[in-house]
Amino acid sequence: MTLKWGVLGAGSVAQRRAMPAIQKATGAELHALFSRDAERAKLLASQHNATTSYHNVDDLLNDASLDAIYVSTPVNLHCEQVIAAAERGLHVLCDKPMALIPQECKLMIDACNKNSVHLQVCFLFRFHSCFQQIKTWVDENRLGQIVHARMPFLKQYLLKDDEWRAQPDKGGGGCLMDLGAHSVDLLRYIIGEAKEVSAFCDSSIHNYEVEETGAILIRFENGAQAFTDLSFSVAQCDTVFEIYGTEGTVTVVNDNGWKINTYFDGEKQVISSEYEDLYQHQFEHFTECVTTGISPMASGNDGLRTNTILAAAYQSAKTGQVVSC
Repeated sequence: MTLKWGVLGAGSVAQRRAMPAIQKATGAELHALFSRDAERAKLLASQHNATTSYHNVDDLLNDASLDAIYVSTPVNLHCEQVIAAAERGLHVLCDKPMALIPQECKLMIDACNKNSVHLQVCFLFRFHSCFQQIKTWVDENRLGQIVHARMPFLKQYLLKDDEWRAQPDKGGGGCLMDLGAHSVDLLRYIIGEAKEVSAFCDSSIHNYEVEETGAILIRFENGAQAFTDLSFSVAQCDTVFEIYGTEGTVTVVNDNGWKINTYFDGEKQVISSEYEDLYQHQFEHFTECVTTGISPMASGNDGLRTNTILAAAYQSAKTGQVVSC
């Protein structure tokens, strides 16, 4: 089965990653894309070999040839657009964070369930083989009881005043929402369900309206703790992921490609990881879910839980209190 995709929001990420991945993925075809500028939409369609283009959202969603929509617009538009797609019977892949607030996530899930369409959230790290291997080790108790984990997501990204990520009402926040959505989800995917959080954040360097640096400490129901440090304002960070258990330790570092360092039974082993197109994996998994009915690796409920944890983190940063999630 081949799904014909429409891309709603043909911005830089969609152009660099998502649309090329659709073209490479088995069981996927780039049928249409949307851009508010009609000429730009036509140009992008030509560049990415899409069948057609639209500069009106309703026209895209009403295209009878479409099977699925990839929603890659500013976060404040996700809820309305996902619901509109679901009501037209279109399967939905929604970029992260899923929505501005948890209540919107619930509306999106309800709409997709009511219209019997598949909903998946773009949590890419879940699809990397190294994290799937780490999850397997954790599930098999290879690391023993998990004590602590850390996922730094620190990068250099200068926000422009007119972009949606710099505007709280459009992006929902800064680095906690944009980067933290990925790290919070991955920590929860590997370790288990979160119980409570403590967080702090600021914009002391650039004085953005949204936070440029922050940190979230998470306590899990199984007693493990994890920390994710986040920033748009650092020069470089080579550490990708760390997890520590009573019987073993695993770290992932970016050293001319990702490398997994394992410490089991007193012995260290280094496993190199080849480049993987996580967007391609994601679109192929999506087709498999629609075709076979298997549960998605990153569901709408996963998106809801991440939004709930992030909302608790913002409340903690504001009040200085530990907040249940």
